Amino acid sequence: MLAGTIPALITPFDRSGDVDLESMKRHVAWLAERGVTTVSPLGSTGEGPSLAFEERRLVIEHLAPHTRLVPGTACTSLRETIALSRAAVAAGAAALLVAPPSYYSPDERGAHAYFARLFDELPPDARVLLYHIPMYSGVPITSDLLRSLRNDFGALLAGVKDSGGDLDHTRAWLREFPELVILNGADRTAAAHYDAGGRGTLTMLANVFPDRLERIRAGNGAGDQEFLAELREVVRGMPEIAAVKHLVHRLVGVPLSRVRPPLRDLDPDEARRLDGRL
Repeated sequence: MLAGTIPALITPFDRSGDVDLESMKRHVAWLAERGVTTVSPLGSTGEGPSLAFEERRLVIEHLAPHTRLVPGTACTSLRETIALSRAAVAAGAAALLVAPPSYYSPDERGAHAYFARLFDELPPDARVLLYHIPMYSGVPITSDLLRSLRNDFGALLAGVKDSGGDLDHTRAWLREFPELVILNGADRTAAAHYDAGGRGTLTMLANVFPDRLERIRAGNGAGDQEFLAELREVVRGMPEIAAVKHLVHRLVGVPLSRVRPPLRDLDPDEARRLDGRL
């Protein structure tokens, strides 16, 4: 069962631009000291779409011995999605986080065919979380798609991460699909998600403030929710992933990592402003 605080793990890069596996390991160890048992690398915050297939496989294999994983395994190529997903399952991933294919913006029948082909190629003990993030993918995960995949593949479909930004939408899924894990993808709505019966959050600011999110889950984090909501608004006004990498550098103590194009790094004024607000 996936529950609690799951950081949407950043991917640090070294000075040559390669994945900095040692910094990832240090970050995961820092999170574990604060009670984090599961991380989700290679998603949106982890710049998964900007990494090559072999880089993503290497990250999964490197992190698997150190923590429980829910890696992002969606690729533009269905064959690569299948191959990376199978490699993650073989490495011991607890579940897979799979966004819908985006380039061709498929309709619901096309999205169902994509996921059905993936599910057909996975071992029966695999577990998949669909990734609802239409502002990036352009392809929503619908209730009808969840129902049809659950009917066709049973427990292979474990749940969905809702990063659509609509709290009422998340609440509706919690009511409609009690058998699925509905993960909240927004730091600012963590408290409301748990109040509605949610079991876990998979979010950006969990990279640096997992303790605050855990207090919110325990029901005694009113001040923490206000803090995270305010910080999220600050981050939203900047290149978001670069801002989170800056926070990880400041608070975790790992080397400052750049982002990969087409994302951009913070400029000096943005870095000073973020430090001042923090």
